[in-house]
Amino acid sequence: MTARQAFAGSLAALLTLLGAYLVYRLLSIIVFLLIAFIFAAAISPMVRRLNRRLPLAAAIGVVYLGLLAVFAVLMTVIITPVARQTTELVRNAPDLLDRVQVQITNLQRQFNLPTVTPDLQQYVSQIAQQAPALAAGVLNVTLGVVTSVGGVLVVLVMAFYWLLERRDIEGMWISLVPRYRRAETREVIEEIEAKLGAYVRGQLILAVIVGLISFFGLLLLGMDYVLVLALIAGIGELIPLAGPIIGAVPAVGIAFATQSPQKALLVLALYIGIQQAENNLLVPKVMQRSVGLSPLTVLLAVLAGVALLGIIGALLAVPVASAIQVILQHTLFRRQQYLANEAPATRAPG
Repeated sequence: MTARQAFAGSLAALLTLLGAYLVYRLLSIIVFLLIAFIFAAAISPMVRRLNRRLPLAAAIGVVYLGLLAVFAVLMTVIITPVARQTTELVRNAPDLLDRVQVQITNLQRQFNLPTVTPDLQQYVSQIAQQAPALAAGVLNVTLGVVTSVGGVLVVLVMAFYWLLERRDIEGMWISLVPRYRRAETREVIEEIEAKLGAYVRGQLILAVIVGLISFFGLLLLGMDYVLVLALIAGIGELIPLAGPIIGAVPAVGIAFATQSPQKALLVLALYIGIQQAENNLLVPKVMQRSVGLSPLTVLLAVLAGVALLGIIGALLAVPVASAIQVILQHTLFRRQQYLANEAPATRAPG
């Protein structure tokens, strides 16, 4: 190895370390940029449709105002009952936990079941004593939502400027690519944007549908706190794989505590039915332009996202994995396919 090669290798290693350090230090900004790009991809079709009649800035503004109006109406309709039911649920948490203990004891006596663990009563008592901390946690979450308004505004501004200057920004970055790869690079960007937009819109539609079905189903079963439980089910739907479990556990637990084991089984059957209908009817219809990732890939992506960024990472995992898949299909996988097709042609005749 010459001195020049050694210097070049050392410089590449230093630049790699510097890039990794910058990514670590600027991770929050990168996450904001990623969220803004995904949000822009989701509303891009509406903006393009309006842009046929309005200037681009006005089209983006109209879409923003429409989304703000929908959000304001939803908050006006549900925020008061949700806040009331959440407060009541937190206040009754110790009593609900005591009822769970009573129900478990009754089941053990009725079916002569052995005690699951000798420390069960102690654990339940400890949870009941920590109920005030649960209320404090709810308050902290509320304050977190309020303080995240600044982050939402940052994302909206970033998305606005991306939609407004998208062609110029794309052109600037594509100009750095060799001329013979520019058309394919533009195709990759457009495919990523289309897949991310379709995924986000599909997930939001599924969340609304699952939330509404859960609301009416729980209402028919005579459950308490139906609005809060339906909201949890809808929001949980945004989290891949674990979402249905997140939505079902509180509802089944409350039915078990406040009513009966039989009612808990009915609630469980309701959520299993919703999940089956989602997998066989809703997902194929709503997510026809889905990201096309295998279940194993989704699972690994979600686990990695949770490990890196918690809930935000879980929400961003599938879109990021989808973008990586598109890039790999246009680079590594396409090259492998090209080599595989070329191999027979270059083989010497026998």
